[in-house]
Amino acid sequence: MNKVNKELLPPDEARRIGLQFIRGKYYQAQITIDEPSLVTDGAFPVYHLTGAIKMPSRGVVSRVFSPAAEYTFNMQIHALEGSILNYELR
Repeated sequence: MNKVNKELLPPDEARRIGLQFIRGKYYQAQITIDEPSLVTDGAFPVYHLTGAIKMPSRGVVSRVFSPAAEYTFNMQIHALEGSILNYELR
């Protein structure tokens, strides 16, 4: 095993970091995260996370007609440092 592999975050830790970040932004949402994929093509290894967010409507009337808005997201996490490099909500 080379030195880089010893320092990589495990996929579960990358998922935990991503989940914590998304929960901090959208605290009332239901969040699902797919299996992280590790990409090592660039200057440093990056975990790519994808998932879905279901956010409840804020108003009482809108909850009746539109109970929850659903979005997808993509996120990149530095596989050595654990920092969020980028995220996109669609």
